[in-house]
Order: sequence, then structure tokens, then C-alpha cells
Amino acid sequence: MGLLGSVAAVALAASLALGLPAEAAAPAADTAALSIPGIVGDSPLREGVVSGFLLIFFSEIGDKTFFIALLLALKQPKQLVFAGTFGALAVMTVVSVLLGQVLHQVDELVPASAGDLPYDDLLAAALLVYFGVKTLQDAKDASESAAEEKEEAAEVVDSFSAQSAMQLVLSTFALVFAAEWGDKSFLATIALAAASSPLGVTAGAVAGHGVATGLAVAGGGFLSRYFSEQVLQYVGGSLFLVFAAATVIDVFV
Repeated sequence: MGLLGSVAAVALAASLALGLPAEAAAPAADTAALSIPGIVGDSPLREGVVSGFLLIFFSEIGDKTFFIALLLALKQPKQLVFAGTFGALAVMTVVSVLLGQVLHQVDELVPASAGDLPYDDLLAAALLVYFGVKTLQDAKDASESAAEEKEEAAEVVDSFSAQSAMQLVLSTFALVFAAEWGDKSFLATIALAAASSPLGVTAGAVAGHGVATGLAVAGGGFLSRYFSEQVLQYVGGSLFLVFAAATVIDVFV
């Protein structure tokens, strides 16, 4: 309970810091008792922004794309590396959200059953639970996993060559886009977009990618001085479970 409580507090602080209009977050009367700004009983827009930002940020820290940006920025102009990396992740986010909306539209076409259950929301919650449990299970080996991710990123960067600024941006874009396709954050964004506001998820996920990429390009190694890979994994896994629960509550309460 202590860890989940602290995660909920972080999520609440993030939702308030994002500064979305207060009037956009008025909860329904029957969920007022369960209302937590940005998490449950709130507007889909704010929930999408908060869940998108937090899940993507904690998924990307220590990921292979994070290390690709970090290692490239040690050898190439940082602003060009950021442009290529962030551009690829932003486009990937839009693709993920569109796929999530396709899933949502398919659910809309399914004939209404007796219970009229939103299967897209339930599938999204199931995916979030899966990622949460898997992330928590993998947390004990987080240091080894991070070392493997960094080694794979180093192999990619070692084979990298570019001349002009445009070549560097495009090559970085291609490298990151290929590395991110089918990744955990890619699938998590699809799940979120199927169950929440596509605009909110897009804004939050893009912001999360931007902050994580900025930290990587600036020299992400300093993060290890304050946060171990294991702690980040535990927080990220807990967030997946928190937002899975919030999705279920929004459906049934």
C-alpha cells in the first residue's frame, strides 16, 4: 500500500502540475467519492494526459531508445540527436494512438450485448495489468536488463554514420523508429488510446517522450546517482497497475 500510495501521490502532483483547466475535470456525481484528479473520476482528457506522460516516461528511462539517444549525443550534436529521436518517438506515438482508436472503433461496431461491456476498455486494462506485472517481475533483474539494453544500443550506434545535419537527423529518426516499433511503450500507448481520450494520450505520451529524450541527450547517466533501475522499474510497474485499475473503475462505477 505504501508504494501504491506514493505512486498515486506522484500521479496527482503531475496532473496538477500539467495545469489543465479545472472545469474540464468535473467528475460525475456517482464517482465523486473515487475522484482522483488525472487518475479516476476525472475528465478523459486529463486522465489521458497524466497516464500517457507517467507511463511513457517511466517506460522509456533505461530503454534501448534512451541509450541510443544518450550514446549518439556523446558523439554528435545534441540538438540534432534530440530532433531525430524525439521526431521518431512523436510519430510513433501518433501511430500508436491511431491504432488504439481503430481498436475502439471496432468495439463500437460490435453489436451491443446484454451487459453492453466496452471490450476495448477491458482489453486495455488487461494489457496494462500484463505490463505492470511483467515490469514488477523483471525489476529484480533491472540492472542486468539495463546493461543489456545499453550494450544493444552501443552496437547500433557503432554502426552509425552520417555526414550532413539532415542525414544525422534522418538516420537517428530511422534508428529510433525501428527500435521503438512493437516496444512496451508502443503497445501501452495503443492500450491507453483505446480506453481514454486520444488527444490527452497523445499530448501526455509526446511530453513523456520529450522529457525522457531530453534527459538522455543531456547526459542520462546522472539519473543513476539518484534513482536505481530497480526503483524506476517498481514505480513504472506500479503505475501500469494503478491506471489499469482506474480504467476498470471508470467502466463499472
